[in-house]
Amino acid sequence: MKKAVLVCGWQDDIPSSFDGDVVGIDRGAWLLARQKTTMAFAIGDFDSIEDVDKQEIETYAKQMIVLSTHKDVSDTEAAIDECIRRGYGDIVLWGGLGGRFDHAWVNLLLLRKHPSLRLLDTQNEVFTLGEGTHDIGSPACKYVSVFALLPSEVSLVGFVYPLNHAMFEIDTTLGLSNEIQKENARIIVHSGRLMIILSQDK
Repeated sequence: MKKAVLVCGWQDDIPSSFDGDVVGIDRGAWLLARQKTTMAFAIGDFDSIEDVDKQEIETYAKQMIVLSTHKDVSDTEAAIDECIRRGYGDIVLWGGLGGRFDHAWVNLLLLRKHPSLRLLDTQNEVFTLGEGTHDIGSPACKYVSVFALLPSEVSLVGFVYPLNHAMFEIDTTLGLSNEIQKENARIIVHSGRLMIILSQDK
């Protein structure tokens, strides 16, 4: 499965290397170019990027897609759509949770729209799980929070706070800040769809 790592520009401390084809989104493309990271493509309206910085992006991006500043989707959603069009089945959005909250909220909404999407930064990993049994290994992050994107029936096995066929509504907060108790834990989605947030304190 082809993997793409999309880098936003909300956090300056981006990794020096990535597992997958790298895509720079707007200011994220400039951050990648600044550290000399080759990009499969760069995409955005680049309205806040100086011309000299655009030239630097063009040096490290195999293709540069310039979007209109007047559009119906965010630069990030346009990047995701382009990755899907190119056949990427595993898409990671790095740094899409910081900065402006309205953009972070849209990125969380995109998880519902694109089940293959994961959000990642230095402190969090966010993804969705559909119906079925999902093994969760020992994550680097300490806390595991479980929220419902749809009304859901959930069981948690191997957690400090286990659950057995618990009913989660969209506004249920019961799944906040759990921890894995055993080496391997299990999340069972009997029905519905969940958003999982792995997080750690700084």
